[in-house]
Amino acid sequence: MDKNQIRKEIAELINSIKEHSDDIGDKKHIPQLELELILKKIASLYEKSIVFNYLNSQKSIEIEIAKLIEPKINIEERIISEISKAKDKVKEEPKVEEKVIVPEIIEEKAQEIVPEKIAEVLPVIETPLVAEKTPVAVPPVVEKPKPVLNIQKPAISDIKAAIGINDRFQFANDLFQGNMQEYEIGIQQLNSSENIDSAMIYFHSLQKLYTWDLENDTVKRLLELVERRYS
Repeated sequence: MDKNQIRKEIAELINSIKEHSDDIGDKKHIPQLELELILKKIASLYEKSIVFNYLNSQKSIEIEIAKLIEPKINIEERIISEISKAKDKVKEEPKVEEKVIVPEIIEEKAQEIVPEKIAEVLPVIETPLVAEKTPVAVPPVVEKPKPVLNIQKPAISDIKAAIGINDRFQFANDLFQGNMQEYEIGIQQLNSSENIDSAMIYFHSLQKLYTWDLENDTVKRLLELVERRYS
């Protein structure tokens, strides 16, 4: 797990919680949905802080272990150096030339061998026959089916503007239990996320809060709008 990535996610959560705090301001009534989301982000911030602290402590332990291993490495290097010096010393010592005494009998036998008898002594090397190559059948060329073009819908810049008047009431009734205020907050948060990852985290938070069925047509349409907003 990358410590720098964890640090970045912690900073993003802090900024997001601060944005919620600024948005609440002096409101007398805070929507239950927004309170749930703030609590979820605070819990996520707590978990990531624990992971970050663990990674920091692991780094300190690795440094201490490296300090303990370092003297052992130095001793091994000294032993290797001494062995290398000993080998160099052996190479520098002068070598004693050894004389090989050839018996006279071998010289006499060598003179008796004449070129004509060499052919009788050497074995006859037969050239191996080359096996005929069996023709390999070439498989017929099979044309691959042409890929089907995946026509994607165009991107949008505003989820709220892409939802028509009739669809607006359907989204509020089907997804937000008929509460128009919570619908406005949910769509605004999905529309103002930093990227697709942040938007999907918020989408799944809404799904869990309102127990959405991902096979529901209205849920699919909202998910499609989110993907087109950040594509």
